Amino acid sequence: MGVAVKSQTVVELLRDACERSPDKEAFAFEDGLAVSRRDLRDLTEGFAATLAQQVEPGDRVALIMDNCAEFMVAFLAALTCRAAVVPVNPEAGATDATHVLGNSGAVVAIVDREGAELLDRCRGDLPELRTTIELSGAEPSRLPMGDERLALADSGAAADDIATVTYTSGTTGLPKGSLIDHAYLMRVTDVAVRVHEYRPEDRIFYPVKFFYIDALIALLRALQCDGTYIAVRRFSVTRFWDVVREQRVTIMSVIGAMPAWLLKAPPSPRDREHGVRFAIQTQIPRDLHKDLDERWGFPWLENYGMLESGIVARVPLALAPELQGSGSVGPPVPEVEVRIIDEDFNDVPTGEPGEVTVRQPAMFRGYHGNIGATAALMRDGWICTGDIGRLDERGWLSIVGRKKDVIRRSAENISAAEVEMALRGHDSVFDAAVVGVPDGERGEEVKAYVQLVSGTTGDESRASELHEYCVAQLAKHKVPRYFEFVDDFPRTPSMRVRKELLRDREPAGRAWDREAQT
Repeated sequence: MGVAVKSQTVVELLRDACERSPDKEAFAFEDGLAVSRRDLRDLTEGFAATLAQQVEPGDRVALIMDNCAEFMVAFLAALTCRAAVVPVNPEAGATDATHVLGNSGAVVAIVDREGAELLDRCRGDLPELRTTIELSGAEPSRLPMGDERLALADSGAAADDIATVTYTSGTTGLPKGSLIDHAYLMRVTDVAVRVHEYRPEDRIFYPVKFFYIDALIALLRALQCDGTYIAVRRFSVTRFWDVVREQRVTIMSVIGAMPAWLLKAPPSPRDREHGVRFAIQTQIPRDLHKDLDERWGFPWLENYGMLESGIVARVPLALAPELQGSGSVGPPVPEVEVRIIDEDFNDVPTGEPGEVTVRQPAMFRGYHGNIGATAALMRDGWICTGDIGRLDERGWLSIVGRKKDVIRRSAENISAAEVEMALRGHDSVFDAAVVGVPDGERGEEVKAYVQLVSGTTGDESRASELHEYCVAQLAKHKVPRYFEFVDDFPRTPSMRVRKELLRDREPAGRAWDREAQT
């Protein structure tokens, strides 16, 4: 299987896509705003000429904006100037935003109104930030354009230019800035279109916030296949399928607990009124996989990777029926090497669990300004993912848990993910997060935080019901002692629950306690 993406940089890919089909939509929002490839090129080249007066190659340009056309224009223009983009969560607190902007050394910030307000709360701590550009006018033309243009063909961008400094979600300690170059972005685009057949008629739906790097990657895949990226201003369960139908979506990706949320919505006679060919998802709940496929009538395909490594494994369409609900993430993608190792970095026997380590072309270039964290993640060119997995006799990969997401109760190891999966199978549970809490007798005890479906009451009777449900589903030592109901979870931008915040709460707190009942 040969390489599909011949471009060496994002700028080259954009130029070629715009020349092939200038009148086609590059991306469109659920509210009807669309930007053609011709307009995207004109806007990018126009703003790049303005931005080039403010930056040198290698400078950092921060984007603090909600989902809008100008976010993508500014991103592509910065890369045309050979600068690196620092995406900032516009809903971040001043402390987090100050860390990202200061650690990255951003010299220019491009902001919308809310971004400007956030920046005002940070500015005193950012001596390197010298220029702020605020959106003004009507979308998609709210960036300053001069009479000159910086043509994509004259960019000079190179494959090893840092394209973005993307900060991790920060579930442990301060967020770390992953250095991502153009070669990485071309690699993740290439792998996707090689493993799955992307077509010019495809409309690729990825309903995430734009500061999350997968939004840019979805746009690059759409440009590469001459398709269109479908974006939203904000994710909505109630509007999700209306957007899919109205925007004629053919490929979609969701993150985190979104599939479970979609399943919790009442079935509709229109559930199969769409043109979706397949969905790509990470960590599909095994017990829900068949329900997802059957309810909407297309395969949900497992995908595995991490920001630092890129895509590691992805289920091809041909294997979808066989791997449905198996927990397998399928074969590694082309050119990827995967090893399962023990704590001494030795390979474990086939079928045995161990830490997943990965090596492939064009991975991330390390954490910005953090040699120690980079060294802790990498060993002899291999990324140690922190995930526990196994390879079967065919070389296909399954992920069974997180190395650090294991609860140690009375000398027994308990996978938090296994308990969460069981809880999500209950009709009243919208989502669940399970953590270990200190216990003087057993070392740790199992505590379940539960978000119930709308209209369901979280009282002692409900907690007792969920406890009995877990007794029927799990081994005795895995059944949670504590149950606490929450309205929602603190989440990272990639929709992972911030468990470190849950662990910081009192073990009992407002929780229902099994032992108090007995």
